[in-house]
Amino acid sequence: MIQRLFVLGASGNVGREFIKRVITLDTSQQHRNPSQIVGIANTTHFDFNPVGIDIEELKTLHKSRENAKEIMAQKTEFNHLSTLIETANKVGMDGEIIFIDVTAGKEALLEFHRKVITETRNGLVTANKNPISLYGMDDFNVLTQFHHRYDTNTTVMGGAGALNFIKERYEIRDTIRKIEGCFSGTLGYILAELEKAEKPFSEIVRLAKEGGYTEPNPWDDLNGLDVARKLLILARYSGFDVNISDIKVEPLVNEKYGKLSGDDFLNALEEENESFEKQIKAAQENNEVLRYVAELTVKGNNVDMTVGLKFRPKDSEFGSLKGTANIFIAETGTLENPVPHVIKSRGAGLEVTADSVRVGVAKMLPGGIPRR
Repeated sequence: MIQRLFVLGASGNVGREFIKRVITLDTSQQHRNPSQIVGIANTTHFDFNPVGIDIEELKTLHKSRENAKEIMAQKTEFNHLSTLIETANKVGMDGEIIFIDVTAGKEALLEFHRKVITETRNGLVTANKNPISLYGMDDFNVLTQFHHRYDTNTTVMGGAGALNFIKERYEIRDTIRKIEGCFSGTLGYILAELEKAEKPFSEIVRLAKEGGYTEPNPWDDLNGLDVARKLLILARYSGFDVNISDIKVEPLVNEKYGKLSGDDFLNALEEENESFEKQIKAAQENNEVLRYVAELTVKGNNVDMTVGLKFRPKDSEFGSLKGTANIFIAETGTLENPVPHVIKSRGAGLEVTADSVRVGVAKMLPGGIPRR
């Protein structure tokens, strides 16, 4: 059977990489259940063809953001994401679509995800962590009630297996006791560069931004909230009724910098150069490393969650991290020290993220869920 895909965020970097890899790698020659892109959308326009979007047009679209914008501007304009669902329903394709969310949308995407799960028989694979982390447990429970229709594995560590492990432990009632991890390739890169003692902190951040390692506004990485959202997702899938406000988040730098932007922001970071130089030296003198760590610890009936800069032994799992690498360490009722469960992975770049979404598609039942 054919996996029919509707891609939201088709003009973005991840969306274009996903489209490229689908049309070059997921054809009928390579798969028993090949993927076919029947819909594409950005924030204002969409295109839909039940027999598949023209391949040559998709090839042109994925080559550049400019191409994508030009092509999408010629498509059908829409104001509400429910239009995408209604369009598929009009041609009798309810239960045959897998929606792909590679956007950074918030409230509108939460509403869309809920609508797909509660009002259709379609599937949804998301790299967008906002719908399952920015809102309450009621929304989380609604969205995740059908595992075979709603895949979220890409939202943590680029789908390297951390969420799959948590889900499996939960299903067999193996209680999570502790989670530790470094979940930001950007912050890992910055700290790894600091360890070389070749450049000051502010210059490293500037170069990381210019090299595309950070978000357009680096504060969105340095404030630690992206790491906190990933920890929250892991906690919720572990069975804990928690919200983002339950996590103590210590940004990599003081919150005062969050009020600045552009060169003002980057220039102001020079104030932190001496502090980071001292911290790196202190770590090295004590045979330690600096890592930006997310921690969840179960203490009786309470769950403590923190995100912040930590010193870790150089000979520990954290000390082995290089560059943008991520790590996930979990202790459970049956898997605990001295041998916890450890997953290491490279930082989730475009190819890694796109491939993780493709894995989510491959695991989903062709044609959504069986018809009643």
